[in-house]
Amino acid sequence: MGRREAPGSGRVALVTGASSGIGRAAAAALASSGWRVFGAARHAPAGPGRPDGAGGPSTVPFLVLDVRDGDSVRACVSQVESAAGHIDLLVNCAGVVTGGPAEEMLAEEVSDQLDTNLLGTIRMCQAVLPGMRRQRHGRIINVGSLAGLMGLPFQAAYSASKHGIEGFSESLQIEVRAFGITVIVVDPGDIATEITQNRAVSRGSGPDSPYRAELERAMRAQAEGEAHGWSVDRCARVIVRIAQARSPRFRYTPGPFVEWLSPRARRLIPDRLFQRFLAGFYGMSGGRRP
Repeated sequence: MGRREAPGSGRVALVTGASSGIGRAAAAALASSGWRVFGAARHAPAGPGRPDGAGGPSTVPFLVLDVRDGDSVRACVSQVESAAGHIDLLVNCAGVVTGGPAEEMLAEEVSDQLDTNLLGTIRMCQAVLPGMRRQRHGRIINVGSLAGLMGLPFQAAYSASKHGIEGFSESLQIEVRAFGITVIVVDPGDIATEITQNRAVSRGSGPDSPYRAELERAMRAQAEGEAHGWSVDRCARVIVRIAQARSPRFRYTPGPFVEWLSPRARRLIPDRLFQRFLAGFYGMSGGRRP
């Protein structure tokens, strides 16, 4: 990952989606590494203590933020800049997912995932960039997903939002490089988070859906993969290393080896064959187990 700079308390990080999952773990890990961290999300973290759930006084100030609301985004960034004077690192972890057949997804379910995952990331980047340009340095880590590198079954809207993060981040990196700003995408595979228990299924998909049997098999396979996936703490340590690397790569894919391999294999085998293997991975008919 390149040579790392020594941690320093003068460096300021803002982490979105910090109430749970990867965002919560990343905020705690950065704070433990010497960063001055501000965590933000729609709702305050559940339970006392640090964002990672450990006991004792909180080490990360928490700000209420709705990435779907431009005024909320600007107010959050302004609060951090007023309190700390600058922002060196933005980690965009805020995200939602609603699964279901693409045919049956409700328009508002699709819209919410695009607004939160993609447009929310764009709003946050736009809000921190003026300050980063003025100081002539900054780093943005956009947390995407393996679903941003391949279309996953029954996650069409989520995959669309994460594909969007890939394209936006690639374009942004080229535009801001001259100002000393670095953009990185982290595309985790299966990570053991609360998302497994909290994953919503489209209200448009009922028990009589023609997709129901395939949907249930795919969701079981997905839940099993997440249960045996990386811990959020392990993923958070990767984010800290990226944050402190002198010359980070543009893209990282933390997660089990088979998921690290998948996007690379996709470039080497025909699309239809890859799709058959992916269907088999999710236990769907017509697929081939890898």
